[in-house]
Amino acid sequence: MHVNGLLHQFADSGGYDHVDPFTPPPEQVQLVACAEYQERGKLLKKCRYTSSGVLRRTISHYEGRYRIRVHEARTGRLVGTHGMAGQDSVMCTGFVEEGPDSVVIETPDDVSLRAFLRPYARGERP
Repeated sequence: MHVNGLLHQFADSGGYDHVDPFTPPPEQVQLVACAEYQERGKLLKKCRYTSSGVLRRTISHYEGRYRIRVHEARTGRLVGTHGMAGQDSVMCTGFVEEGPDSVVIETPDDVSLRAFLRPYARGERP
């Protein structure tokens, strides 16, 4: 069973969207997973960027909380709904463009999503 076979992958792509080479054709997709943002969780890290000793920008990273719904692709029937947290650790980048302070809500990473969806892909009930 393929889970969300139409998912585009962004990790390690240099910022450009590309399709996973192992993505099955649409007619073979049996399940679709939808992640819906629910709320902001705990503060993970504040990244402060300075220039000449002056604070220029702060980016606050928060854990996101999501509701994951798994649907049967052909019928749209809801197979399961579960809560899931976004990534729980972040690293500040070495450089950012100047701009206003901002907030980033972290999403679940690919490894966590695949682990969560694996039982569905195997036809098991989590």
